[in-house]
Amino acid sequence: MIDGNMTPLTQTAEHAVDMSPEPILAAVDDYRGTMTDLDRGLVVEPHRFAAGRAALARRMKEAGLAAGERVIVAVGNGPLFIAAWATILELRGSPLLVHVETPPAELRRLARRFHARFAITDARDETELEDVGAAARTLTAAGWVRLAWADFGDLAYSADEPMLPLPGIPLHPTSGTTGEAKMAVRPAACALAEVAHYVQTIGIDDRDILLALAPMSHAYAHGWCVVTPMVTGADLVTMRRVSPRKVYQACIENHITILPSVASMLDTLLFGAGNRLHDPDRVVLTGGAPLSKRTASQFERIAGTRVRPLYGTTEAGAIAVARADGPMAVGGYVGPPFDGVSVQIRPLDDDRSNGDVGLVHVRSASLMAGYLVDERLETSQLADGWFNTGDLGWIDENGALHLRGRRAEVINVSGMKVLPREVEEVVGAMAGVVEVKVYPGKTRLGSPYVKAAAVVEDGVEVDHIRAHCEQHLVYYKRPARIILMDALPKSPNGKIQSDKLP
Repeated sequence: MIDGNMTPLTQTAEHAVDMSPEPILAAVDDYRGTMTDLDRGLVVEPHRFAAGRAALARRMKEAGLAAGERVIVAVGNGPLFIAAWATILELRGSPLLVHVETPPAELRRLARRFHARFAITDARDETELEDVGAAARTLTAAGWVRLAWADFGDLAYSADEPMLPLPGIPLHPTSGTTGEAKMAVRPAACALAEVAHYVQTIGIDDRDILLALAPMSHAYAHGWCVVTPMVTGADLVTMRRVSPRKVYQACIENHITILPSVASMLDTLLFGAGNRLHDPDRVVLTGGAPLSKRTASQFERIAGTRVRPLYGTTEAGAIAVARADGPMAVGGYVGPPFDGVSVQIRPLDDDRSNGDVGLVHVRSASLMAGYLVDERLETSQLADGWFNTGDLGWIDENGALHLRGRRAEVINVSGMKVLPREVEEVVGAMAGVVEVKVYPGKTRLGSPYVKAAAVVEDGVEVDHIRAHCEQHLVYYKRPARIILMDALPKSPNGKIQSDKLP
């Protein structure tokens, strides 16, 4: 429970970060842009945004939110996401950002693991939250705010593990560099520094209009479509699900100038909107997953715009981006570092036969304060002021970064990171499942997806496992293919041999 015995924050001398939320709150208060929610047909102007946040703050206080409490935020793209996130910060809570479609059972697991007493969502109702043991209510405010609020009570607390005080500091789920699920602690100073990288390198101001396609809970879209508009005053247009027709209409009718996307979305737009998106002046970015030569060349040919891959991590924020006048970004090319960001390539400890390829390390003002690990701020990976991204890459003669994949065993599903271990724990907890191994598959176009090989008792079918995953895992973590086997292939020492799985 929150009390006076909470462990104090500690940081290294090499990497000290201002932990105050005030700079972000000041930007939110000063925001004079307009937010348009295309799904709800809702336009939220500054006075309406302020009224909604003020009313929501009263409702959250009534629901028990106090300084230092953690709130899981599972809200879809739109002004409602920003209002919920900003209000929690204003009340000195810590928003823990997850995908809007996270099922209630997974919200409960997150609440227990990360000591989050509360969860807030616009994709579930009170009954669904009550079914997993939460006390639930609906918060309504200002005519446009409607959210389901879950209180997990004592489930979130542990007498053996006092909570670390993180008042007014957002928490971002990340795989880390080791494959272990962690929370990146990214206070306002880190978020503002990331926006500064965007402004200095790409250029953005209050004349711009952003279109939010990727989930705002994801670090890439959060930086671009939540923090950046608040800081720069740019207008924002949002949608939850990508529809080529809606994207085309938004680009034309709302005069979109900056389109942050992911590669899979660009493929969808090419088939559904094509040359109707033609605008050589629009900035089109892609992040979260590699951009293929096929997608890059077709988009430039059909839409008249050169796609600019953006490389970043939850922990470090923006790292590198292809320049507008640079070469087409293919083959892992992501361009030079952002202004204000330094990149080093360090040799692999266990293999010195990779030529110029090594581990990508980053130093910048947008680096996280540390990981939340066992209720302490873990900063050992920032001890020298540099962060090991866990990605492999090399730097060419022009100073541009090229990526060569990840060292860790993480599956990248359309920019969303999936930890095999988490999926294995969920499937393995199902009655009748004897053993399971989760690993990446590849579509015919080379896109990764989640596969699972399982040994089960008689009577357990693939459909049973799918139903279990639908209840306990957000959609992108669910195995797209499940193979039932008599036994998993193993080496003499008992280790599962992934290369021998179907």
